[in-house]
Amino acid sequence: MAVSLIAFDLDGTTLTEHKYLSQGNRRALEEAARRGIILVPASGRMKDFLPEEITSLPGVRYVITANGAGVYDLKENKNIWQCLIPNEKAREVQDLLAQYDLFVEYYDRGRSITRKGDPERATDHYGFPKEKLHFLSKDYVLAEDMAAMLAETKLQPEKINLPYLSTPQLRQEVWQRIEALGGLHLTSSIPDNIEVNVQGADKGHALEALAQRLGVPQQEVMALGDNGNDVTMLQYAGVSVAMGDGSPEAKAAAKYVTVPHTEDGLARALERFALI
Repeated sequence: MAVSLIAFDLDGTTLTEHKYLSQGNRRALEEAARRGIILVPASGRMKDFLPEEITSLPGVRYVITANGAGVYDLKENKNIWQCLIPNEKAREVQDLLAQYDLFVEYYDRGRSITRKGDPERATDHYGFPKEKLHFLSKDYVLAEDMAAMLAETKLQPEKINLPYLSTPQLRQEVWQRIEALGGLHLTSSIPDNIEVNVQGADKGHALEALAQRLGVPQQEVMALGDNGNDVTMLQYAGVSVAMGDGSPEAKAAAKYVTVPHTEDGLARALERFALI
């Protein structure tokens, strides 16, 4: 069966060190687009933090963002599918998070909101490691008080992101307490973060909605990923591939495991399944 649509995760799948697109992966994606295959970046990132070298690839018009909470048409600059956290539930989460000293982000319509001053405190106060500093280069919307912001704006966020928790014990405790609130879907794209969406907001549901909108049969959808937030789209796709250095749960969800992403695992998988 021919592949008509390729959905691909970014960090740890297509990009190395969260920002580099190898020549091998670029050539494979460009060749797929030349053959008329629809390319769909599927990321935990919000829309406004997708790298231009990804969004400018030929064949990229639609993007799955915030772990599937928002699907955007870049050509028409509009949201075409969304699954948001209710404001009341977001306020419950914020009340819980206020009991800890954590860096918190709220994704809203492709943007990121955080507390004023926190990006500057990320290294010395929150202990962000060097490899995470790239994620602080967002064009943040800043709020004086996160709880007040949620109450005043009635915001229904796409995602609540905790980009760094300093110890596994802290991460486990916060994860379990948020999960106990109910109605939420928690994932990770890297071992020391927590990403919070509403139930039903995941890459699998978003990919299914987009494929149906475009009239692409499930068996003609290919998905590539490496971590927990990719599991649902790997389970949905007719052809699914996990990176060789991906998480055990991603590998278990995929039908095929390629070489590590640092060895152009994406390109190798496209050559095997889509560029034949």
